Parts: sequence; C-alpha cells; structure tokens
Amino acid sequence: MNTDTKLNCISEDFQRRVVDCINMALQDDLPRYLSEFHPDTTNGVPHQIGDWINTNIRKHMAGNNIEIIEFPRYSWKGKIIVDRENRVTYTIMREKRLRQLRREKLDKPHYLQTIVGILNANFIAPAKHMNIFGEDNYRFDPEMVEKDYDSIFKGFVDKTDGYHHCAIIYETDRGELADINILFLDKDLDEVSRISLNEYIKPDFSKLTVAETELHQEESSEEESSAGLLAVRRRQETDATPVEIPEKRKQA
Repeated sequence: MNTDTKLNCISEDFQRRVVDCINMALQDDLPRYLSEFHPDTTNGVPHQIGDWINTNIRKHMAGNNIEIIEFPRYSWKGKIIVDRENRVTYTIMREKRLRQLRREKLDKPHYLQTIVGILNANFIAPAKHMNIFGEDNYRFDPEMVEKDYDSIFKGFVDKTDGYHHCAIIYETDRGELADINILFLDKDLDEVSRISLNEYIKPDFSKLTVAETELHQEESSEEESSAGLLAVRRRQETDATPVEIPEKRKQA
C-alpha cells in the first residue's frame, strides 16, 4: 500500500479529535493549572503540556478500533495511538523536537527512529536530507533496534502484521496551536508524505472574549474620562461671572 492510500484512510473524525486533544491541553488544561496553582515559574509547563495531551488522547481517542498503549522510556512515559482497522500507529511530537532529532547524533535510537525504522523500513522519502556529519542517517544496529521495538510495543503491535507509523507533528505560537500535520516518515525521519490538520484548529474564543471585553472597558474608560473633563469644565464656567466665561473659553 502506498503512503497516500495510508493517509487517505485517516477519517475526518480521527483528525478532528487529535486536534481537539492538543487544543484542550493548551486552551483548557494549561489555563486551569495556572489559575489554580499560581506558580512563580513555569519551567515545567512544556513537559506538562505533553502529559495533558497524553491524558486527553486516552480519554477522547480510545474506542472504535482505536487503542492507546503506554510505553516506558527510562524515567519518561509516552503514549502510542493504535488504529487496528487501518493498521497505523501514531505518536505526537512538537515540530521543534523533530527538527532536533534530525540533527542529533545519537548512540541509541530515539523511540520514533526505532518505530519508523521497523514499520516504515520499506519506504524512502522523495527528497532526502544530507546528514551534517556526512554519515548514513540510519546507523543503528539492527538487533538493537529490534530489541528496542519489542520493549516499546511489548507484543501489542506485531511488526509482521503490516502496520505503518505516522507522526502527528504540531507547533504553537504564543500558547496557541498554530500548525499541525500528520507525517509519514521514512527510517531517516525524512518526509514521505503528509496531510494538514490545520482546518480543524479552532481559535481560543475565551481569549478573543477577554480581548474584546478589555477593548470595551478601555473605550468606556475613555468616554467616562472625557465626560468627566467636560463636566468639570462646565462647572467651572457656571461658577464664573458672565465676563469671565468668554475669557475662560478663550484660554481653553
């Protein structure tokens, strides 16, 4: 099966729910955390966003041939979405992290490199990127990759069952979801094909409401200030003698 066919099998409902899970982490979970705990610093927020996304996909993606499996990675834990009907697995990652992975020279494969190294091994991106070290991009020992794959999936996804892997890659701007795509990657993390999910991004209406309220408050404040100045001016003129009024108006 070619990659376009694989991507075309992804339903609109699946695409929309993926975007919603990430949006909820950014628009609901993060503001709730900040308003409830009022942290002095927010150094751990990028990692917590990943935790909220993982929680949301478990709550809102599982069911109807979609399974969510958890895998350990040293002291860190991740989630994999498994579409049993279409035989596709998914992981979620920031665009910035994917760019870093493409540049890094690792002794052991990142989990994404392991997964695509097994499930997407027979695909090659139409445009290949040169490794900055001038070496073969995928230089990991095959036996090490096989063992790593088994430690990740623990038998939940048999590599001989025709599964392929897609990476859901997103980026944010000022705390809002700005860009999200599903990428089919080859074993070197080069892009074979993609579909954009940007049409499902919804603006954060709460922020728009707040901004609109603040604008109205500023306008009301300006109107009240102008009205106040006019009232003071009229009082001053009323208190003045008839001769003084024209003089005061000239001065104004």
